[in-house]
Formats: sequence, C-alpha cells, structure tokens
Amino acid sequence: MKKLIFLFFSVATSLLLIGQPTFHNIYDITNGFSENAFNMVVVQDGLYLNCGTWCSEDFKSCPILFKVNNNGDSLWHRQYDHNLADYSIWDYVIDPNEEYLYACGRIADEDQLPFIVKMNEWGDTLWLKTYYEPYWDVAFDIEQDHDGNLVVSINGGSFGEFGNWSVIKTDTAGQMLWSTTIEDTIDYTYYGRIAVLEDNSIMMANYFAPPLGEGKRAYSVAKLNADGEQEWWREYDVLENSSTHPSLIAAHPNGGVITGWAFDTLRQPGVHPDEGPFLRYLDADGEIIWEYRYLDYRSAEITNLTIAENGDIIMCGSAPSTSIGPDDAERAWLARVTSEGELLWRRYYRGLNLPTHTKPFNAVVETSDGGIAACTDIQDFSITPIPDPDVWLVKTDADGCITPGCQDSLIYVSVEEIPGTGETALREVFFKAYPNPARGPIQVEFLNAIRYEEPALRLFNLQGQQVLHQRLQRGAQSAELSTSGLPSGLYILQYSSAGRVLQQEKVVKVE
Repeated sequence: MKKLIFLFFSVATSLLLIGQPTFHNIYDITNGFSENAFNMVVVQDGLYLNCGTWCSEDFKSCPILFKVNNNGDSLWHRQYDHNLADYSIWDYVIDPNEEYLYACGRIADEDQLPFIVKMNEWGDTLWLKTYYEPYWDVAFDIEQDHDGNLVVSINGGSFGEFGNWSVIKTDTAGQMLWSTTIEDTIDYTYYGRIAVLEDNSIMMANYFAPPLGEGKRAYSVAKLNADGEQEWWREYDVLENSSTHPSLIAAHPNGGVITGWAFDTLRQPGVHPDEGPFLRYLDADGEIIWEYRYLDYRSAEITNLTIAENGDIIMCGSAPSTSIGPDDAERAWLARVTSEGELLWRRYYRGLNLPTHTKPFNAVVETSDGGIAACTDIQDFSITPIPDPDVWLVKTDADGCITPGCQDSLIYVSVEEIPGTGETALREVFFKAYPNPARGPIQVEFLNAIRYEEPALRLFNLQGQQVLHQRLQRGAQSAELSTSGLPSGLYILQYSSAGRVLQQEKVVKVE
C-alpha cells in the first residue's frame, strides 16, 4: 500500500553539484510512539536532529537527540525521559570544534524555568542550569557568539496581561554575563529568534499583538550591542487578521541579517495578491536593502530559513488549503533565492491520498557537502490507520533534487511497507505498471512526460537475464511491453536513464 506525495517546482537556474549523496528516509525512532523532528544541527559527519515523542500514557512529551550520518543511516539516539510536568528542548547549537552541544528550553515542575544544558557529542548531559526572573518562561533560541559565549532569547509574561522578550549572554559554563529585556516588546510577544553579527552585536526578530484583542500582529526587530545594551527597536509591519507565527532571522555573511515574515492572506484569498511570505535583507542599522515577496497567496507561511555558505537563502514553509477548488489542498514548499533576492527555484509538496495531512518542513539546513536537508514528520494512514507519525528527513543536492538532474515538474514519493518487517520506507516513483499480474501486454504509465536522457525499459527474469529492452521517446507518457513468448513467473521491470536505474518494480506474467 502506498501514500504518494508530489513535488511541484519551477526552476530558474541549475545549482546541481555532482557527487552529493541524496536520500529521503523515515525513522521510527521509538518503535511505535509518535515522533517529530523540529530542527537540526549540521556537523561534518552528518546531522543531529532535535526530536520529540510521547513518552508516557498520559501523553507527556520527551525530547530525543537523534544522530544520522551523511548517508542518512541512523547512528544513535538519546531519549530524555523525566518525571517533571515539562522538560522540552527548543533549540541546539554546536561549538566550532564539534565537541559540545548546547541546548535551551523549558523545565517545569511547580515553576516554569528557562534552561541551558551542555552535552558531549554523544548527547550525555554535562551540566544543566536554570535561570530565574519574574515571569520568565522558556529559552527559545540559542546561538554562540564569536568569543564562544552563549546568547539565548527568553520569552516570559502573564497570559492575558503582558508578554516580553529578554536576551541573556552566558559563558560556556552557563554563568550569566548579562540579561536585557527588550523595552518595546509588549502584549503577547512570541517566537523571538536571534542572530549574532560579526562584531558580536545581536539582532532579534519577534512578533507581537498590539493592542490586545484586535486580532492584529506586528513584526519587529531589535538590536543589542555585544554588552547587552539596546541600541534600537523597530516595528516593520502591522497586519490584520493574521494567524501566522514566523519571525525568522539569520546573520548574512555579507553583513546585516535576513528576516522572514508572512502575510496571512488565507482569510481573503486573492484579495491581496501582492501579499504572502517574504524576505527582507536588513543592514546592521535595520535599514531595508531589499525585499522579496512571493506574490502567491498559496505560499502562506514561511516556517524556517538558513543562509548557505555562498550567501543564498534557503527556506521552507506551508501552504494550507483555501478550499477554492478541487486541486487546492495543503502543501509544503522549499525555495532558494540568491543573496540579492533573485528566486532560483521553488518546489511544492502535497500528499495525494490524504492531502489534508501534508505537513511543512519544520527546518532546513545546508549540509557539509553543500546539499540541503529538511525535516518534519510523516504519517501513512493507508498503512497504519492509527496516527503514528515518524521522523521524515530529506537530503537533496544543492538544486533540491533527490535524483540528481531532476527535470520533472512533478516528483512523486511513495511511502511503502517493507514486507515482513512492519516497517516503512520512502522511494521516488516515476511510473506505474498494470495489469499486474498480466496475461498479455503490460501497460506502463509515466507520472510525468519523459525528460531524462536515453530513457529505456528493461525486463529481467529472476536469474538476472535481460529478456526485454525497449527504448523510449522523450516526451512520451506511456509505453506497452509485450510479454508474448515469456514463460509465466516473476520478473523485474526497470526504468533507466543513460544506464542509471531510476525505478524498478516486480511484475508477474500468468498464462
């Protein structure tokens, strides 16, 4: 049984790097409990994934640190069980020597306290320190400055009364050097992310609701110097009826920061066609260098972004259904733009069997070889009707391709059950063959018009002998294979391009 997901994209230019390993895997880390992957840390030999799972019958959540190598192989995971009301890890960062991980989050029993924890490269806890000020709640984002100190954003407040953001700096032993509350963050402020500039100054992006109860949302950026003194705070946009939540920021290698916001146009689709998620490039003084708008009300929300080594911006997001038409289902997307804001490519993902359960990627990073990794969770209800999402990790080349040189406008991914194991796996799908079993010719239907070089179909018996070879025409979308003269039995049907196998399927010939 299969769940098909397709990826629709437009490509403005090719960024293909040869030799990058690509994969798209699902991981049932806890063997039956729901898991999700929230963000990632890149190292030379692979990726650390910050995951979470239900770890008790009363749906208590426990964090998981999960390590994979550059080929996507699972290396190990550490699940941090607890007897507290809450122990959640929101973000990770790794030191430049890749020896220690630092994480931040919230610990709660009677009180809710932000914390920083230091771990070794195997996820063993070396120390954990909590921080207290009245109304402090959670440590949301963590970065390391160029002197090795830790910079953390902390959210706090009293629900229904006020909320604010603070920034703290500690040394690598967790001793606080200073803390600053952003003066102009007021009612209901959320999702404060930070970026450390070359001079160790700090810029923080967040959104808030001014005034309370009017359904509005404003986006702002504040700047602190390296000693924690606030230099300025600036409001950039005030939106009406917005239900989106991103406030993204990342330091750019050319100076300044890239910020990511989202105008929510889903409530009145098409009324404001020039609004949607967009990027701003701000200099160190908060002045706008350029803006990039999506001009697409369907790309309603940007969920994360990262800056590539060459200065390109890679981002991911979600596109909820607006219920306009039959093809208007939920989608997820990835996109890449240059450091000047020029769109290179944008791709959309959508689940065909259960489109309402398509989820966006939670995070995207550039890998050590220049490729792209994105993570989220995925659930195949056709295989397991009881909700049990697993971690989904996609590793593409720099052009966003799972199969290098991808040219199709629709890329299908199948979640399939591995016979006899109870596990599932992902693979890219290019065609379907029917009838199967076949008494006569086998019809091959390609999901997209053939665009690959030297396309061909080959049929092999179980002894590995080729019994049929049929060349295909580029642009074709179907083919017919004659089974005349072949004995009954099991065969392997391969679809290849210039000798490289793209997909193979088992087919059965019967009398």
